[in-house]
Amino acid sequence: MKSYYKGVVSEDEKILPIESSMLRGDGIFETVLSIDKKPIAWDRHYARMQKAANKILINIPAKIDIDLAIAEILNDEIGRNRLRIVCLADGGWFLTLQPITEIAESISITRFPFIRDSRSALSGIKSLSYSESIIALRHAENLGFADSIFLNERGEIVETGLANILILNQDGWRTPAISSGCLPGITRELLMIWFGVKEMVMNFDDLLSAKAVYLTSSIRLIQRVDKIEQKLFSSCVEGSDLIDAFEAKLLGNLNP
Repeated sequence: MKSYYKGVVSEDEKILPIESSMLRGDGIFETVLSIDKKPIAWDRHYARMQKAANKILINIPAKIDIDLAIAEILNDEIGRNRLRIVCLADGGWFLTLQPITEIAESISITRFPFIRDSRSALSGIKSLSYSESIIALRHAENLGFADSIFLNERGEIVETGLANILILNQDGWRTPAISSGCLPGITRELLMIWFGVKEMVMNFDDLLSAKAVYLTSSIRLIQRVDKIEQKLFSSCVEGSDLIDAFEAKLLGNLNP
């Protein structure tokens, strides 16, 4: 793993900060796909990070400062990487860069037994206080699945521990409404702009009755769900076409 902290690019993880904000999980982060020297959809990621900072009442560095750091850490990089930008409440910030390991073509998911509260102060933001999502992953793994589905206090589908949700039903492509408390994902946003994906208030039965279910995120882009609890889902032409069309459009416009 490479990191950028206080103007220095290093492969020594020991230089990363151990500060009170870091220990408390008091801050925000963005995870950005980078291809070679380019961070994908970076302007949208920074805008989302600024909104999150405003919500939890902290300041983040000026975009130009992070731009320069990104250019340094991506210098001479080839291939796809996971670029993470971390901003702490006390004003500290750093970047990390890790190669992306192979992403499975499909994934299995199950329900998480605890709600994600849409009224929470951390609802809809990428907070360093990430234990809830990690516990959801552990819950899924203990049951033989890869990720867990969050429902909110109204019984609505929100997202999984690591991704937004996308379904294909009789009305077309749909994703849980932002009012559910889900993260306003960048891939989710681009799917709505480019491919007419619409929001809906979604319950668990809507998932099970869908023709196809997918997870979306900045790193995986669009990943097929092959199993929800005991319900199996086959691949479909519409989904394969969407995956190909989305990646082609993204590669043609790396900062949409």
